[in-house]
Amino acid sequence: MGRYLELAKRTLDLEQGANTAPTQNEALRDLPVTDPYAERMRSALEHLIASDYPPGMILWLNTAHPNLYGELTSLVPDEIHRLWTERAPLSEFELVLARLVSLHKQCCDLCRVAQNKTREFPELFSDTSGL
Repeated sequence: MGRYLELAKRTLDLEQGANTAPTQNEALRDLPVTDPYAERMRSALEHLIASDYPPGMILWLNTAHPNLYGELTSLVPDEIHRLWTERAPLSEFELVLARLVSLHKQCCDLCRVAQNKTREFPELFSDTSGL
């Protein structure tokens, strides 16, 4: 998984911690911004964190949509890392960040639909181990 997903996970962990811990957005804003790549990455992570992330989505995605899972957890983060370290044109970097945000939203939407179907028709979706 890339370093960027680990950063997102750490900020989520902060949010789930004690009430005195900084919020996710505060944690991101406290990170030093030393270059335009970091600034853009921070903005993309804020979009991910602000979304209504369905519980169990990543596990469900791995089972139900392994291609999307691989893209969200490996391919796109690896591409972000490559472009950042190579100091690729910012326009190219921004396109990949936009893909990450869009893909995350798509995966959240797919998971919500599956969770709703499971609640509405439990007899049709008896195996909910991936949810």
